[in-house]
Amino acid sequence: MQVSELATDILLFRGDAYESLATAFVHGRDVFLVDALGGAADAEAMRAHLEGRLGLRVLIILMTHYMSDHMAALRLFPRARVAAHRLYAQTFFSQRDLSAEDERAFVLPSIELGGESAFDWGRHRLKVFPNEGKTPCTLNVDVPAADLVLCSDNLVGNTAYLSSSTPELLDVGLRRLQQLGRSRVVPGHMDAMPGETLAHARHYLVRLREEVAGARRSGPAENIRGITIERCLAAGVTPTPFEHEWHGRNLELIVERGLFPLH
Repeated sequence: MQVSELATDILLFRGDAYESLATAFVHGRDVFLVDALGGAADAEAMRAHLEGRLGLRVLIILMTHYMSDHMAALRLFPRARVAAHRLYAQTFFSQRDLSAEDERAFVLPSIELGGESAFDWGRHRLKVFPNEGKTPCTLNVDVPAADLVLCSDNLVGNTAYLSSSTPELLDVGLRRLQQLGRSRVVPGHMDAMPGETLAHARHYLVRLREEVAGARRSGPAENIRGITIERCLAAGVTPTPFEHEWHGRNLELIVERGLFPLH
C-alpha cells in the first residue's frame, strides 16, 4: 500500500489489490474516509497508518459504491458510521462470484443517502451527489476548497469500464463531472489524475464505439477482441498495464452483451 498527500489534510491510500484508492480527510484527530480499499492486507496497513502512526480515528466512511473491491476496511473501524447510497444492496449482490472474504467485509450502512447532501469537515465542504454512470448506487464527491472531485469507478484511468452500466450512462456521468471544472480527480483505482482525464475517458468511449462498428462490419466477434487500447486513447496518452487489463475486459463484455450494435 502507498500513501500520498493531496493536501496537508487529505491523504490518498493506494492499495496493492486492484490498485483501489481510499481518501482520508483529516480534521484534528478525526477522519472522514471515502472508500475502504480492496484487500485485507491493504486495509490493515491503512488502519495502522491512520490509527497507529498518526493517532487518528475514523468516524465516517462514505462508500462511493458498494462493490467488494472498495470495502475491505469497513469492519476495521467499528466506531465509524458507514454512509452509502440507498441502493447499496442492489449493487453488492449483483456481483458475480463473491468470495467468503467479500461476504465478511460486508457491513450494513448506518447512513443511507438518496439525493444530494453535504458534510462539513474542517475547512472542507464535501458535496456528495448521485452520479450513476457505473452503478445505480454510485456517489461522487465534489471538494471545491481542494479543487478536487472524487469520481469513483465512473473513471478508470483514461478509460471507462462497462461492466455494470452502459456506454451512454457512463458518458452522462463523465460529462457531469467535467462540468464541475476541477483540476484534479480521484477515481476508484490507480491514482489521482488531472481533470482532463475525464475528457480522455469520453474520447475513449467514442473511439471504442467507432472501432467496434468497424470490427462488426468486417466479420466475426474475434475482430472485436483484437481492438487495441492504443487505437481508442486520446492523442499523447500512453496506457498503463491496469488500463490494458480493463480494456480487455471491456472487449469481452462488448462481445458478450452485444454492445455498440450496428444500426
